[in-house]
Amino acid sequence: MHKTQPIPESPLSLEEIELIENTGLSRSEKHYLRLIAHCLACFKSMNKNGANREVPIERIQLNWCLDQPILKNDESFISLLMEQFATVGKILEKIADEYQILPLDLTLKNLIKSIASEKKIR
Repeated sequence: MHKTQPIPESPLSLEEIELIENTGLSRSEKHYLRLIAHCLACFKSMNKNGANREVPIERIQLNWCLDQPILKNDESFISLLMEQFATVGKILEKIADEYQILPLDLTLKNLIKSIASEKKIR
């Protein structure tokens, strides 16, 4: 498989997943990073026209979930995902503030750097 091919049903490419795996972070920090990166990728895919660089509003998030063939018949998972989106949206806004950019302008490298520097503070 080509390095930049996405894993089926994942918004993250193999290259991004490998980058996360090679961070030197702990297993739980890598999981946290994958979760945040996954949500960021989903938010970016919700932004169809690319004009709004803020975290999509709840209605857009829900419509996006209902448009996903793998999700549309799983109301309980959509409910959990919406809660996750709400939590991660706030985290992304905080990280974006640190970089003085809008949330959807964040990159995986920004997320890695933020989590690594947060680890040093603890």
